[in-house]
Amino acid sequence: MTAVISFGASNRLDALASVFPTQTFTTPTPETTPNVGSLASPGVPFGGFNIPQNNAEESVQFNRAWSITTRYLTLQTVQERDLSNPRTAADSEINALSVICRRPSGFKELRAWYANETGVHFRHHVAPVLEHWQQPISVTSASDVLGRTTQLLRSAQNGYLSSLISVVDHTSSMADRQTLLTLLARLREDLFALYLEALPCHRLLKTMSAVFYQQMKSSLEHQSNTEACHKRGECWCTTALDESLLATIYDIGLGQLGQQAFATAFHKFLEVEAIERPCFRVDWTSHASVVPNLVRWIEQRLASFAQRTISILQGGRQVNIEKQLDAQAIVRTAVTNIGRLRTSALFDYTKRWPSSIGALLDIQSYLVIAPQDKARVCEHFIQQVKRRLLHAGASTTEILSIYVDLIPAFKLLDARGVLLEKVAQPLRSYLRSREDTVAILAASFFADVSSDGSVDHIDPYRICADITNEVARSALVQQSRHKVLTFEDMEWLPDPIDAGPDFKISAPEDVLAHVLGLFEQEDFIKEVTIVLAQHLLEATDPEYVRETRLVELFKTRLDSTKLQAAEVMLKDMRDSVTLNRRINAPPKQISVPTPREIQAAIPSEGVTLTSLYGMFERRMTPAQFRAALSTVANKRQDRYYARRTPLPPEPPANAEVTDHDIIDSKYHVLSSFFWPQMRGDTFKLPALLNDCNRRFDSRFTDLGNQRKLHFKDALARVTVEIELEDRTVCEADVPGWRASVIDLFAFHPQSDMDIDDGLTPTFALDQIASLLQMDEELVLDALSFWLSKRVLYQPQPDMYAVLERQDMDVGPTKQTKQDTKFSALKSQDAMFREGVPTFETFIAEMLRNNGPREIGGMTGIAGMLKMVLPNFTYGEDEARWLLEDMESRGMVVRNGEIWAIG
Repeated sequence: MTAVISFGASNRLDALASVFPTQTFTTPTPETTPNVGSLASPGVPFGGFNIPQNNAEESVQFNRAWSITTRYLTLQTVQERDLSNPRTAADSEINALSVICRRPSGFKELRAWYANETGVHFRHHVAPVLEHWQQPISVTSASDVLGRTTQLLRSAQNGYLSSLISVVDHTSSMADRQTLLTLLARLREDLFALYLEALPCHRLLKTMSAVFYQQMKSSLEHQSNTEACHKRGECWCTTALDESLLATIYDIGLGQLGQQAFATAFHKFLEVEAIERPCFRVDWTSHASVVPNLVRWIEQRLASFAQRTISILQGGRQVNIEKQLDAQAIVRTAVTNIGRLRTSALFDYTKRWPSSIGALLDIQSYLVIAPQDKARVCEHFIQQVKRRLLHAGASTTEILSIYVDLIPAFKLLDARGVLLEKVAQPLRSYLRSREDTVAILAASFFADVSSDGSVDHIDPYRICADITNEVARSALVQQSRHKVLTFEDMEWLPDPIDAGPDFKISAPEDVLAHVLGLFEQEDFIKEVTIVLAQHLLEATDPEYVRETRLVELFKTRLDSTKLQAAEVMLKDMRDSVTLNRRINAPPKQISVPTPREIQAAIPSEGVTLTSLYGMFERRMTPAQFRAALSTVANKRQDRYYARRTPLPPEPPANAEVTDHDIIDSKYHVLSSFFWPQMRGDTFKLPALLNDCNRRFDSRFTDLGNQRKLHFKDALARVTVEIELEDRTVCEADVPGWRASVIDLFAFHPQSDMDIDDGLTPTFALDQIASLLQMDEELVLDALSFWLSKRVLYQPQPDMYAVLERQDMDVGPTKQTKQDTKFSALKSQDAMFREGVPTFETFIAEMLRNNGPREIGGMTGIAGMLKMVLPNFTYGEDEARWLLEDMESRGMVVRNGEIWAIG
């Protein structure tokens, strides 16, 4: 589609003539000259200029000079000859023109007569050629149309003035020559006015502007050498205009209009072409600003080009060019344009921090030049954030990642933090409205960072890697939240004048300070405690160095008095390490006692089983002890006596004793009051694990501890080694319920059926759940896990057996679900369900004793639940759910927003 330069088409000459009639002139004769302005003579044959009768000779001389001059300058027959080749003026014509111009009245009347002469000729022979200017001019043809028009007007001007120029060139008198030059200048001005009347100025202005812009754009594209500029480290690209066209525009009197057109084109050139070039694109490698390079290019090349162009449009004069063209104004305009261009993509640059430092430095330079545009930058960024980020399609981790990058990016733009405070507010409000923000923040603080700086085992929807890396880089230094106003502080500064009412001058705050300030400390500390508990239970470092560092970090930035639970949890884990060292000796130091050693320990008067086992309980299990005791002692009533029969030979003294019944176990002793609620699933553990629990409980009591141990079966983690016919399967850190299920297949003596005439036990799902007293959810998880490891298989639907050999006919199988990670802590839903009876009882009693009330408010139902019941840590939505459930059972009734006892 062709762009068109469109204006209203009207014939200005006709419109002007209809209101102000032009002067009329008679055709000059060889002997007479009529009165100017009237067709009729006032009665005197040769008195056209009202010369007194007593000066008849002078009158006759003047009239003859007028007749000669008008015959020489007339354009009535100009169409019959070429304007570019005028006839050379004779001496009589030169003298006649001098005679007329010596008189002021003659100078004036001759100018008026010749203006009419050129006007008539222009309207009849030149104006029709310019009729196409009354229609819109397309951008593609603008250059050709402007070129033809300027050449036509220049040719007409040369033809109109060539005769007079010939007279000026041959005039010897300096006074007459100066007068003729003045007349020539006045006639030239009349021609310029004639051109402006014949052409639509606004359309001509836009056409010239479009031509100038296209020429500057084309010259810059053809003369640019990006590689050479890159090698030099600065831009050497040049731009140019057709100087012959500029000179022609000035010669035909359109220089002022050309300057306006050039200013328009130059401004557009600075907005687009000058800044969107390879030389001034964002520096992604050295992360430097391109503004200094842009400033040098403007001062050294573009400003000189603009000065040269304006000089040509002013006729080659250098007068006041510096005042008319300020290079610093061009610099300010270009820097403002490039800053606004970068601002339009500020959201993308923020996402790509720190690679986009160069772009942000460009915006920083822009704000230094135009500080009034700071509000514009903030508004543009907020609009981009709302449109592209703050919606349901963006994950919380993505929003947090951009929020983390936003902080240093806007600190670079404004070190005071005023801009950051303005643009971060929408993100903060939106993050606070998302339910999973606090959990993701806490999990990100405790995620592991490898030696190369990457986040290990990252879940992109549960952990924000940017926050994890910031935590890893953070130093443990005490930082105050805000400076205290003291008269001795020599670095005190007042609030910025453009800051909001809630702005506070704070000490240098890093990313973590802004992240930790997203939520109330109580909410964040509560979530951190839960994540820390889960992390400590899964940690493998016995020193807990990283966890200690994080807790100390929180103590420097949060209220340390509210982190007591975290400190107690850390102490429990360290004490557990020490306790395990005291109770459990290393496996290589454990040696199973021989039967002879047990026999030697039995006194002649006999001994009870408990007393005798107490001597060997750290070296063997109860099952081992009973087996060995049965070979060396006899029982009489409740006492054991040594046998006198020969004993089997003992193994060599240097032989290593191996016993699969002795396992290495470690325990965590936790203070239940300070830890979050753990999973309370109970089931039958393998016998070896039960023996270990009893032994640890006994030794824990022997060490003088007064606390009561409650073993959490669901939190047990076991390393299982399974020896099959053709392979050995070893799985580490298996949950206790998975170990119990596979142990059932290994040691249970009976089953419903046998496979391949062998002794492989086969169980159904409900049998396993019944035998182990385990929830079906955990049984399904264990079966799915061992099916995926090809340890179990399904000989029949809903039946499970051990896959001894991989080449066995496993029969029909079904798709198993993926391994599910069960948290060691109770979920919020589980804790809420456990507390529902208590919550309902409290609500019923409160409504019965205190009368109806609303859900919300300080004294509402939700507020009273929080105030009286410490385990109700939920909100109004959960309270409403409880009331609606109670309403369905007739316990309460609702009247609008008021709830009462049923």
